[in-house]
Amino acid sequence: MTTPRPTHLHRRSSSKWVPPSAPLHNPISIFRGRSNRETGSRVIRPNHLFESPRYELNNYRDFTDNRISTTKYTFWNFIPLNIWHQVSTKYANLYFIFIAILNWVPFFDAYTRYVGLIPICFVLGTTLIKDGIEDYRRYKFDNQINKKTCHVWDRDRCAFRKTEWRYILVGDFVHISNNQDVPADIILLRSSSESGTCYIETCNLDGETSLKQRMVPAKVIDYSKKDSTFKPPDFTGVVTCEKPDKSIYTIRAKVEFEPGQSDVIIKENMLLRGSRIKNTTFVEGIVVYAGHDTKVMQNNGRAPHKTSGIEKLTNKFIIACFIMLLLMVLYGAITSAVWVGQHPVDEQIPFILSNTPRPFIEGFIGIGAFFINYQLLVPISLYITVEIIKALQIYFISNDIQLYDQKSDRAIDCRSLSIPEELGTVTHVLSDKTGTLTENMMIFRNCAFDETDYGSNGSQSNPDKPVKSDELYQRILTSMQNPVQKHFFANILLNNSVVVNHIPHTDVLELGNFDGGVYNIGNSCFYDVTEEKYKQKLAAIGKGGVDDDDVSRPDELGLPTTSIQFDDRLTVIVEEDTPSDSPAPDASPRDLPETPTPTSPIYRPLSSLSSFSRKLSTVVRRSILRPISDIIPVRKRLISFKQQAMNPYEAESPDELALIEGAALYDYVLLERAATSVTISTPEKAEKRYEILLTLPFDATRKRMSVIVNSQKGPLMYCKGADSAIISRLSSDSLESKRVQDLKDHLDNYAKKGLRTLCFAMKYISKEDFEDFLDSYRFLMEDATSEREKMLSEKADELETNLKLSGVTGIEDRLQDGVPDTLRALRDAGIQVWVLTGDKLETAQNIATSSGLFHPQRSLKVIETETDAEEASESAGLNIIMSPAAIRLAQDGNAHLMEALKKAKTVLCYRMTPSEKATIVNTVKKRIKGNVLAIGDGANDVPMIQAAHVGIGIAGKEGLQAAMACDFAIARFKFLSRLLLVHGHWSYYRLANTFLYFLYKNANAVFIIFYYQFYNGASGTNIVDPIWGVIYPIIFTSVQPVVVGVLDQDYDDQTLMNKPELYVIGRENQLYTWKHFFRDVIDGIYQAAVIYYVAYLTLDNSTSSLWEMGFYIATSSILVNSGHLALQVRYWHWQLVALFSFFILFNFAFFFAECLTAAAAMVPDPPVWMPIHAMGDPRFWYYQFITVIVALCPRFTSMCLMSSLKSETSKR
Repeated sequence: MTTPRPTHLHRRSSSKWVPPSAPLHNPISIFRGRSNRETGSRVIRPNHLFESPRYELNNYRDFTDNRISTTKYTFWNFIPLNIWHQVSTKYANLYFIFIAILNWVPFFDAYTRYVGLIPICFVLGTTLIKDGIEDYRRYKFDNQINKKTCHVWDRDRCAFRKTEWRYILVGDFVHISNNQDVPADIILLRSSSESGTCYIETCNLDGETSLKQRMVPAKVIDYSKKDSTFKPPDFTGVVTCEKPDKSIYTIRAKVEFEPGQSDVIIKENMLLRGSRIKNTTFVEGIVVYAGHDTKVMQNNGRAPHKTSGIEKLTNKFIIACFIMLLLMVLYGAITSAVWVGQHPVDEQIPFILSNTPRPFIEGFIGIGAFFINYQLLVPISLYITVEIIKALQIYFISNDIQLYDQKSDRAIDCRSLSIPEELGTVTHVLSDKTGTLTENMMIFRNCAFDETDYGSNGSQSNPDKPVKSDELYQRILTSMQNPVQKHFFANILLNNSVVVNHIPHTDVLELGNFDGGVYNIGNSCFYDVTEEKYKQKLAAIGKGGVDDDDVSRPDELGLPTTSIQFDDRLTVIVEEDTPSDSPAPDASPRDLPETPTPTSPIYRPLSSLSSFSRKLSTVVRRSILRPISDIIPVRKRLISFKQQAMNPYEAESPDELALIEGAALYDYVLLERAATSVTISTPEKAEKRYEILLTLPFDATRKRMSVIVNSQKGPLMYCKGADSAIISRLSSDSLESKRVQDLKDHLDNYAKKGLRTLCFAMKYISKEDFEDFLDSYRFLMEDATSEREKMLSEKADELETNLKLSGVTGIEDRLQDGVPDTLRALRDAGIQVWVLTGDKLETAQNIATSSGLFHPQRSLKVIETETDAEEASESAGLNIIMSPAAIRLAQDGNAHLMEALKKAKTVLCYRMTPSEKATIVNTVKKRIKGNVLAIGDGANDVPMIQAAHVGIGIAGKEGLQAAMACDFAIARFKFLSRLLLVHGHWSYYRLANTFLYFLYKNANAVFIIFYYQFYNGASGTNIVDPIWGVIYPIIFTSVQPVVVGVLDQDYDDQTLMNKPELYVIGRENQLYTWKHFFRDVIDGIYQAAVIYYVAYLTLDNSTSSLWEMGFYIATSSILVNSGHLALQVRYWHWQLVALFSFFILFNFAFFFAECLTAAAAMVPDPPVWMPIHAMGDPRFWYYQFITVIVALCPRFTSMCLMSSLKSETSKR
């Protein structure tokens, strides 16, 4: 009996493998949330060796999984931890909580207990919501990372299965395809390349977009052979490695295959999380560090809490206010006790509602009453208002059209809502170089191989591309046989690590498979597709050629069309819900024809494919089969092919890429690079193949790279490197020649232009010398000690002598638009600019010169030793270059170096690691006491960005990690000047005045009550309406300072941009100091005395009630406070005038409403018709006029005097 055929054509299932979770009753799950509990080196056994479920594995229990979190809080600790942070960073919040609790104590006879809860709840709640939004944005980004997918070996299915990164465990065997990110730190065990090598891009780790080569350990290279039948279960080795650390350049580990047989793991065997596989079809390896244990996460960590300098100083002001409050409360309690003691206990004491048996008890009760009455001295309304002002400031910064970059379609992204005022107080800017100051784009500009300099300045229409020199082109056409010219260009093409792309790298794993008579791909099973149809379609796609009209490479590169290659040396892949008991057919090379045909349907629309493809197209359009886009290139895929075809090269160094593209302009083209040969095209020969005998890679000690090729005259060595590393190695005869002197002059001219210079040299080697060298070099390559790299470098150094100079080149590391103007503006603003780079000294110094970082009229000083630091400390305004040794001196706090850095104009640090950048930031913060802004564009800049007071990220070519970890993300470095000089200045000016205004206003309100205590027996009662007294600082006088704090301008934006020196106001904190605090508080105390005593004298010996006097005082308070604020405003507009007028009228409306409604019943002795009666008395208006004039006269007079003195000083 046959099984009935299903009626549906395909069945959809889950596209991702979700490993089973630990049962709730499983005791292991209790410890799953704990961090790594290892105490020594970790020993890792592959997970596929164990039959137990994943949640019972030792690797699951002992090590962290691959889930990451950069948030400040978790779902469970968000509310308590955030409130704790608010209390610990803003001391006033602790005081407000105390007052709210005090309001609920009946013993103190409080009458505003419910109202007293509103302000503190609003302040804590507003900040809670704001911080929650910020952290939720980080959570969403983390979630995007955690939900990325890759293939992990499942021992139950005996196949790789697609799963999310967060489910990956230490010990898992993972499969990563071309252009995919590495999900964890893994040891490379297998590659699609038979040589066991692969290429990775590490811009997320070290900021470098150039490619780096990685290789499998020596004892497992057979896994990568073409005839290998390797499957992950064949790997049974045990990995022993060190505990997780931050060093991305070192690894101490080994793989033990059998007792006595092991491989030492070096950094070239490691693929670190965040790097990307390039120019390699696939790689496989075992995970040794996951999640927060990976190198990149060890360097990054969680986002820190940042508090602005104004808020830190405000905390000190709050302490001063609290001390003042304690003194006032203590005075009131003592006075109250004395007042009660002066009257008999059996009589009604004036102003005291209920007699107490002892003065001491009355004084104790008075403490609580006075705390409640004077609570406004510590201004809770200040924090409510400031949170609103900051949010609105951020809104206007985010919508500034002048901070929008049209080319990248990016506006500024304000990721932090807490520190806009810090932008106005920056004293030091610490910047990355590559991708921040520069475009991270190298362009071939000049070259010379004789007395003539060939080059151009580029095209105005397309400055990002190299421009052909007609003079050089004609020279090449007329003298093709010139040996110097031929060797010069051969050196450029052969002596590099540039790889020619074969696009696309198609991973068979992504093409699906047949299993049990069913075609499985993505998340679907197709029942009506036979194996024969599948192979036919696969063969047709493998034959697909490239239509010259659709995809073409630039003519000047002269590259032939390449066929699409499939790599079939893969483990069988089983997708979800596919029976695993049926054998899957092996893909063989004969099933994938290699010869492309121009009529292939690969670039046709889906509708023109066969019936099988048409069935697949429906699934594609529904976004079900993502891998199918690698088989059937629809429009989006076709565009990506075009983009790749326009740039078919990938290199370890951007300099090398620029050289190859520059040489192609003159018909010297790199066609193919194999393991042992390189094929090039020259003007005289369409295809020329060189046999590579040995490559001596570049290292920082030699500063050179060499390649030895086989020639008719024997081994020929081509060498290239920095001028300092080549010129000194020339033969004595060559050094004295006029040609070499001319080339050295060209080098000097290139350096003056800020170009990156390279020298090219050559020499012939006898076969005997080369064979002796090769034997010793190979012997050193097999050495497993930590000295291996050093010995190889020294050995190569022995061979690279007596060279003959072939030529020199100048490459432009293109600066971003506006960088010199921005650096000049920052310098004029008094900001000290540092550039921190991992580049070598020559490169960094060239960029510092061309960008205008170094002031042209200032001396240059290189600091390497303590003696250099001592000499530099004796001069001011130097351009300082700090070597790695000097950086260590700075970390140790060398006194002479600190003094030199304080006096310096600009500072350049080179050869720096990511962690050293963060250390320098902390050094400047702690040792020099600077307010630091750090700016960078790569993941390697994240530690520096997070350590600084203000972190700026640039969304550039090195990924979005810096932009996600920063406080403000901008598209271009040039926007930094407007962000600091305009928005930073405005934010500082506005918030400084806002803080001072609230401190003044609340001191004014409290001292009115304090003065009244002299005349009511220190009973703690209030002179004004109690409800009005609570809502006055929150409603009546909060909106005006919000509008002023958001819109006021002491200077317009054009003035601030044209006069960077005005930034000194915030940089030196000229508006918010202890002097300003005491001045404004004393002014508030004085104005309170005027308000109270003028009212007292006006109504003395009259029949006016207490409520009527309170109405006099309340009205004059809002008039005086509004007048005080009006004197600070520099930018008036009709909306602001209307706002001031509205709240003055609203004050009258409140009293009318209170006395005419039932609200009056809430207080004893309701003041019915009181406002009408008071306003009908001329004394009311005389009082208001006199009070405002007398109260504001001192401030108005002092402001006029200061303005006059300032004008006189500016004229001089």
